[in-house]
Amino acid sequence: VGLGRQGVALARFLVNHKARVTATDLKPHHALGDALAALQDLPIHYALGGHPTTLLDGCDLLCLSAGVAVDAPIVVEARRRGIPISNEAQMFLERCPAPVIGITGSAGKTTTTALTGEMLKASGLRTWVGGNIGNPLIADLDRIKADDVVVMELSSFQLEVMSSSPHVAAVLNITPNHLDRHATMEAYIAAKRRILEWHGPKDVA
Repeated sequence: VGLGRQGVALARFLVNHKARVTATDLKPHHALGDALAALQDLPIHYALGGHPTTLLDGCDLLCLSAGVAVDAPIVVEARRRGIPISNEAQMFLERCPAPVIGITGSAGKTTTTALTGEMLKASGLRTWVGGNIGNPLIADLDRIKADDVVVMELSSFQLEVMSSSPHVAAVLNITPNHLDRHATMEAYIAAKRRILEWHGPKDVA
């Protein structure tokens, strides 16, 4: 749901791994030239100009781009039907063979993610940097090895539907932001907190 950068990268990954993919976006065909061109070689079904809930018939998994609100009618209906909700970041974390450092915050996360990546590269580690910073890491997944390291910027939009935590997590700061999407400061904080939600005693140094 949503043909932004993350949606395009995830659609390609899923098709390459033998999934049957339907892509839907609120924008009409003529407004999605770059996204459709990037996927033109793949057998994807499209539903453009809206998100009809009939797309959920026979759906096994609903994946949201970061720009798609969790209270969108198609998401609400998917939850009612018991259809799992995921996104590009979640699917990457579930499959990544390398340790992942996740970084979030209201400000400074892009700079911190980039700087952390440069420090790790300088130490001699094969390092992958991406996520909300610009490069959807799912596009690199098939090339990442177990002895690499990943630095991943995570936004509140990504975190609010995720159900696992990166191996190492950093929350830089939390100040009022994106309240047009999250509605309340409490909901925004809860989304950010999810980066730590699934850490257990084994994850604490």
